[in-house]
Amino acid sequence: MALLVKALAVANEKRNVDTGKFKVIVGLGETGYSVAKYLHAAGVDFKVADNDAAPNRLPELKALVPGAELHALEYGLLMRADEVILSPGVPLSLPVLQDARLKGIRLTGDVAMFGELARAPIVAITGSNGKSTVTSMVGTLASSQLTGVKVAGNIGTPCLDVLDDSTVLYVLEVSSFQLEVATSLPVKVAACLNLSPDHLDRYPKVEDYYKAKGNIFNRCEIAVVNRHEARRFDISTDSVISFGTNAPENDMQFGLLGPENDPMLSQGSSELVLAADLQIKGKHNVQNALAALAIGYAADLEMGAMVEDLKKFKGLAHRCEWLGDFAGVTYVNDSKATNIGASISAVEGLAQAKNIVLILGGEGKGADFRSMAQVCSDCVKMVLVFGRDGKEIQAALQGVVAVQLVDSLNEIVDTAIDVTDSGDTVLFSPACASFDMFENYQVRGNEFKRLLLEKLS
Repeated sequence: MALLVKALAVANEKRNVDTGKFKVIVGLGETGYSVAKYLHAAGVDFKVADNDAAPNRLPELKALVPGAELHALEYGLLMRADEVILSPGVPLSLPVLQDARLKGIRLTGDVAMFGELARAPIVAITGSNGKSTVTSMVGTLASSQLTGVKVAGNIGTPCLDVLDDSTVLYVLEVSSFQLEVATSLPVKVAACLNLSPDHLDRYPKVEDYYKAKGNIFNRCEIAVVNRHEARRFDISTDSVISFGTNAPENDMQFGLLGPENDPMLSQGSSELVLAADLQIKGKHNVQNALAALAIGYAADLEMGAMVEDLKKFKGLAHRCEWLGDFAGVTYVNDSKATNIGASISAVEGLAQAKNIVLILGGEGKGADFRSMAQVCSDCVKMVLVFGRDGKEIQAALQGVVAVQLVDSLNEIVDTAIDVTDSGDTVLFSPACASFDMFENYQVRGNEFKRLLLEKLS
């Protein structure tokens, strides 16, 4: 830690920081508290601003820094700061932040700070869907071959919490919100898995969201891209590796060879592993596996060992998580699906089931649910909707598929059990944020599992 504290001091000197001033942390959630812990350990003066008068981490902050005060996010405070450190949930577009930027005050975030401080190579992974699964995959594959791998970022553990002088490789999941200010992240491998409209309640245009994702490639040694994405990014390197579900043409491409119903994951003409031999199922998870192999290859991991470890990978909770078969009905928890693209991928991955009862609902974030019409008409038997934007989702899909509006998650589970027959699949893949009813998607998924197992046991 001593070396990292010294590194922060050096970084401050490079910014010509006026040490008579202070830093302002905006937002006291998991990330804000992580930044506070780091700055406190480094002996850097800071203040915390949050318009919530009682954020969850306030007691921990007061225990960490006796006498610490929580400030409102206001002009006078920010104009006296030498640097403003934003939590991911704080929109960069807030007028007070734009005023601070115009005055020349640096706006940054924990990922941008981490990029300046980390001594080991960084693998950074973003995308609209699948990034937690792929980040976990890469972390698992790397940890089997290297001692001292740390997995952090948007996947759960704030990245500043894992800074360590003994680390040999960092694997980070990075969100578009984090990339808004981490515009020059120095990484060994940068990967964008896919793009689909999301967070349209925060971004004026979908292109603004895509542009933020593209910041991951601004300072990378090797880029990993999806061949099927129409959007092309400005990439700072000529070293580009791609993945996709079509046949790979050379060793810098990962893809599928063989029959569609029994494909082989391959690197160029080299066959690696049958899709059927993976424990994670569905077309989207085959793409995730291809991406993980491409990223691992870029990070200099040994291919044979990666393939063997990939065959053992069982996936993550709340991401197309198989809950069991009851009376011939399969139940799947995909609570991590917080946007339409994720839910479409989940449905398509289970399309062979044909008779899917799909559960949607929550905060739709301004998305147009009519874009789910095609996939619903192909293989969804019925849609159950709930939550704040349930009526909007119902209106978007009415006439395409049978849709029923339900008041609560408890009633959702009861209805799903009632309307299914042997051979059906119940897919809880909300396509929405959870914050209208739950603290996060994990709590939402756990409650769905609890209710389901309680009613079926």
